[in-house]
Amino acid sequence: MREADREREKKRIPLPGRYFLLIVLGGKEQSKRMDPSRVVAYSILAVFSVMQLGLILTMAEGETTVFGAVGEQVILPCIDKSQNEGVTWKYNDLVVIQYQKQLLRGRTPFFNRSELNKQEMSKGNFSLILSQLRHSDAGKYVCGVGSRTFMVQLQVFEVTSSPSGYLLQHEKLMLTIQGPSSAIVTWYDNRENKVTATQSRELKNGGHSLQIHNLQAEDSGTWMCHITSLSAKLDIPYKVLVIGFHHLNQETLYKAVNSTVSFSYSLSTDLQKIRELEYIMGLEWKPMADNEYLEKFNFSVTSKKLPLFKQIANMQFTWKLSNHLEVKLPKVQFKDAGWYQCQITVSRGRVEKAIHLVVMTVSADPVEPLSKWANVTLLCKLSVPVPQNAQLFWEHVNGTEKEVNMLGCNEVMVKTKTVGLWRCSLKVENNVMTSIDYTVVKVAERNSCVWSWAGVGAGIVLLLLASLCTYIYITQQQRRQRAEKIARARRDLLERRTCQCQRQLKNDYSDA
Repeated sequence: MREADREREKKRIPLPGRYFLLIVLGGKEQSKRMDPSRVVAYSILAVFSVMQLGLILTMAEGETTVFGAVGEQVILPCIDKSQNEGVTWKYNDLVVIQYQKQLLRGRTPFFNRSELNKQEMSKGNFSLILSQLRHSDAGKYVCGVGSRTFMVQLQVFEVTSSPSGYLLQHEKLMLTIQGPSSAIVTWYDNRENKVTATQSRELKNGGHSLQIHNLQAEDSGTWMCHITSLSAKLDIPYKVLVIGFHHLNQETLYKAVNSTVSFSYSLSTDLQKIRELEYIMGLEWKPMADNEYLEKFNFSVTSKKLPLFKQIANMQFTWKLSNHLEVKLPKVQFKDAGWYQCQITVSRGRVEKAIHLVVMTVSADPVEPLSKWANVTLLCKLSVPVPQNAQLFWEHVNGTEKEVNMLGCNEVMVKTKTVGLWRCSLKVENNVMTSIDYTVVKVAERNSCVWSWAGVGAGIVLLLLASLCTYIYITQQQRRQRAEKIARARRDLLERRTCQCQRQLKNDYSDA
């Protein structure tokens, strides 16, 4: 602009206004060329000029930084206890919301997501409430209350995952915080422990990304991303959902023949909480580690169809609460030993867990009771070789005899003449896992018992026979005595008749 034009512009501005421009806009260079007394005079004139023109000085407050999370609610602070009348909030020079005796909203993306607390405004709290935050909401907000201006810098963050949705055991997960890179990020696991770089945890991009390798069922839960700066902080939770089995390390059950075994498979997640998830659950079995699995049973599960209890052959299974399968095998036999694997198949893949069943059995040769000088061979056998940290042994209960197996064998044998109770036990790390008792009996003991009962029986029979003979003898004697009495009576009667006849004859002869 030419000098003449500048002079014309100055003449258009009133004299007090020129003083104001000279002091406010002239800066230090103009002040240095003036006499100090004139500077003071111009300053006083500038103040009066502002008052004369009706201008109001605005006092700008310091800038506040606020963190918010995508989809959540955030409060942008604006507090002035000296005012309780009105407020204007702006974002990029656009009015977001204004209150001057009535509430007005600007045509911005915050139209339905911005609020003021009218009750708090009467106390000088003009904070802006933003709901359902988006990344595009980040930026500088200005709150005007009376002559004061409050500036708020909003930074929006979001935790994203790859892959998203539910995860399967042994998969890997990448968690990334989306937002300004100047913030300091700290991650915490589902047990509220600070995450550090380990074999299964890897921090990338200055800690803004966390990669979890080889996910386990125990990783299910809420992880936390803690974001901090010099003036703000924020915690963003992220729920990790892993479909898998608890205690995935190989589980071994030791059982004796004819006992009942129960297999328990617990999932980390209630599958019914995953919408529209369809899956197939099944049980497989193999007798040896290097064999292929053979299917025992399987069933399909949807949100509308839940199996509760079912029996297949000699196996019973119960599906509880959509995250627990229990399988019972009553009267287990030696041939039932092996690996029992439960698997769940979904659209993304499958997870599985195997339980190893080890069965113990005992036998004796001969099975019959021992003769006086004979030995018995007791054999105790496992379905697999005895582990290195285990011991398989026979012992005579309440006795001193004991026989331990050789390393690497799956059986232990003892030859003995000792009768009584013998017990075969499997001890793993000084804990008895299972045992079977066998009683050895001598034939003499058994025969004495038989002869005793035979003697009792014979005595009873003899007593009955003696009683019968006595009864017969007494009956015959009574009959003989009765017959003799009858015969004697007949003789007496005959004799009497003979005597009477002879007397009658004598009388007849004497009369003649």
